Amino acid sequence: MRASRAWLACLLLLPLAACQADGSGQDGSPDLPERSAPAGMDQTLRDAALALVDEREQALVDGDRDAFLTTVDPQAEDFAETQARWWDNVAQLPATDFSLELGDESVMTRVHGEGDLQLPVNFTMRLDGYDARPVTQPLIYTFVGDDDGVRLADDRNIQSDALTGWVPAPWDVTAVTVEESEGVLAVFDDETRDDADDLQADIVAARDDIEPLLPAWSGRVVAYDISDLDAIDRMSVVEVDDTAGIAFPVLRRPGVDQVAAYRFAVNPAHTGSGFERDLLFRHELAHVALGDRDDWSPAWLVEGTAEYVARAATYDVAQRKVEAMGRLEGRPGLQLRMGQDFYTRGETWLNYELAALVCDYLASTRGPEAVWSLMDAFDGRQFASLAEAEAFVRRQLGLTPAQLRTAALAWARTA
Repeated sequence: MRASRAWLACLLLLPLAACQADGSGQDGSPDLPERSAPAGMDQTLRDAALALVDEREQALVDGDRDAFLTTVDPQAEDFAETQARWWDNVAQLPATDFSLELGDESVMTRVHGEGDLQLPVNFTMRLDGYDARPVTQPLIYTFVGDDDGVRLADDRNIQSDALTGWVPAPWDVTAVTVEESEGVLAVFDDETRDDADDLQADIVAARDDIEPLLPAWSGRVVAYDISDLDAIDRMSVVEVDDTAGIAFPVLRRPGVDQVAAYRFAVNPAHTGSGFERDLLFRHELAHVALGDRDDWSPAWLVEGTAEYVARAATYDVAQRKVEAMGRLEGRPGLQLRMGQDFYTRGETWLNYELAALVCDYLASTRGPEAVWSLMDAFDGRQFASLAEAEAFVRRQLGLTPAQLRTAALAWARTA
């Protein structure tokens, strides 16, 4: 599945009131008390703290582990340990464009913490060859000072993380092993690294299988195979236990509608083996390959295209028709779902089956360009109602979604 824009989410899935939780702001972040002054703003420490930030940035640029860890307060033992782990993780990545810059200090009126001084610091890096743009994470640095100088005691703040919607990368939260081959950068943890070679080979094979069926793309992808599923749970619109994997966007920075990269996270509990695994990898990598091209498309087009491409890499059109009718024949009430209701209403697997068949029908009878052109037509468009969106489909294809469904089923019966 693909995590993308909440296309018509409130219109088609839930009333507006249900899109907000009690006790939350309109953006879904927790209500936090306003402070009258920034936290711990001891001006006597400020210059020394900013100098320490510069030292950390230079250590990152120089690749100097000792200099980086020297900036950490040795009394903050847990933090010192996680900083050493983080450095060793990132050292395995093709990481570049490091910077640490003072952030928007107005945020300090909404966070609370300990230490002698807290400052917002924006950390930026880019995975060379994989990220189109550098990625920036807003951090809250907590400093402590004594006669020996200033050191860093923490770089995270739970309230700031809630405000920014921080979703950690694997290298932020656990020890990782990084493997790179043939344009695939894969990240594993202690529990998944034993399968690294097999998974890496399968991702490369899946990428190569679908490449001829898609518009031109770089073919380069970052994949996560991590046993801690908390991050996947936050990326997905369905329960993580029901998700075998997800393609997701990495924003240039929180709150900025600009994507730095699309990546692929595997749920190691549900990857299966053989054909099931191959199909999953092809489907998710199709999402990665399309990137933001389908961001504004209805859910049936987003998921149907990825599923069609995954199957077309294995079966010829006659086989695909037979498979589709075996699953869809005799099931009344099927409909192409446009928004997040695709994942939550009816039997979800049937939504995927019908969407895959419709996209296969379009690509097979009108040519693959018909699918890409339809995606492009949706780009940047918003609709006030379901009827308006369906009318747009009719103008583009000459068929309403209901007529498109009927035509696709009739086509499949001719196998």
